[in-house]
Amino acid sequence: MPLSLSTEEMDLLLALAAPIDHRQRDQFLHEVAAELEANGQAGAVGIGSVHRVARTVQRRFFVPPELPNASPRFRSA
Repeated sequence: MPLSLSTEEMDLLLALAAPIDHRQRDQFLHEVAAELEANGQAGAVGIGSVHRVARTVQRRFFVPPELPNASPRFRSA
């Protein structure tokens, strides 16, 4: 059964995708859908399960921006 999300759930996913580089957003959405389906939640998706899975997947894609006034000690190499 294909994954079906409500408008509220889709809005949540799009909000969580916003800080991710636009070139990786499609992959982010695909991985969230795959994890929801793999967890057997495809038939019982709710806003809580979508949020939980999407936040976990978001951590793999999010790269924090470098701040121009950050101390060199905290800048990534």
